[in-house]
Amino acid sequence: MKISKKILSTVFSGMILCSCSSQGPIDQIISSSLNINNRPVYLRGEMNDYEVSETYRLRKSDDGYCTYATLRTDWSPYKFKFADSDWSEGSNFGFMSGPGVIREGSLPLKLNPDSKFEEISFYPNSDGVYKFCVIKRNGGYYATVYKSSKKLLLSMAQLFKLSKD
Repeated sequence: MKISKKILSTVFSGMILCSCSSQGPIDQIISSSLNINNRPVYLRGEMNDYEVSETYRLRKSDDGYCTYATLRTDWSPYKFKFADSDWSEGSNFGFMSGPGVIREGSLPLKLNPDSKFEEISFYPNSDGVYKFCVIKRNGGYYATVYKSSKKLLLSMAQLFKLSKD
């Protein structure tokens, strides 16, 4: 098989560029996520059947570590927590003290990272995309939820369907 010098040069240049980079794209995504005990933390609740999904992985933003979910008012309240894939102690965030309710415009809710069953309830005022955030401050963790300016957020099932069409 004959390989051109141009192809070899391109491949070699790409290898050099990759080896010079201290962080590749996957490392940057992982390092920008909320990780506790080297485990990523996700939004887990009724909006996603409590499943672990990269779509709901908490990532660094100006508001803390956040993710988005599409909500409908007629399905509220939405119960949720922030947790790793195994609901591990130290990264299983529910409310610190009752009643554990967040409404639009409410103050951040203090979280318990060693939660067992303390789910947070959220009541959206209107249908739309909401931003769920964990904020670390004063040695503790807090949750906020507010309506995003995003108009539409497709679910993973919708994305897969679009990719097949």
